[in-house]
Amino acid sequence: METQLPDRIYRKEPLPDMAEIRKFIKAAKAVKAFDALLSFLDENYNFEQQIVFGGQRFGVMLRYRKNGKTLVSIFPEKNAFSVVLVYGKKEVITFEAHKEEFSSEMTTIFDNTPQLHDGRWMLITLKDNTQLTELEKMIMIKKSVKRRDS
Repeated sequence: METQLPDRIYRKEPLPDMAEIRKFIKAAKAVKAFDALLSFLDENYNFEQQIVFGGQRFGVMLRYRKNGKTLVSIFPEKNAFSVVLVYGKKEVITFEAHKEEFSSEMTTIFDNTPQLHDGRWMLITLKDNTQLTELEKMIMIKKSVKRRDS
């Protein structure tokens, strides 16, 4: 049985630029949430944003990396985007301790994602900014925001 691939950008070369990615997402609410997430990441983390091809199964993604470690991977999709957030043991314990602060949608994603030897690989899809604040809180569990120099 062949699974249906999500509607993503599956072109290896040339890689799209941000304008093409926004145009591909298309839906205004999704683009607004996408831009808000990128602003959050750029303002709070000192990670390099990379546009890479993740293979025929995953397509084009934006990755936030530093020192070989990935904070999040973001997959542009038609009228949405998906974020892969990987929690190790420490983050799982922290999320469990704060579970009541999250919506049933986010806790269901967490609960239904199997814990593998290298972490819990959660796939979170956003079509608008309804769950954006929660996603940001989940990212902050993985890595606290950089301190502001005042």
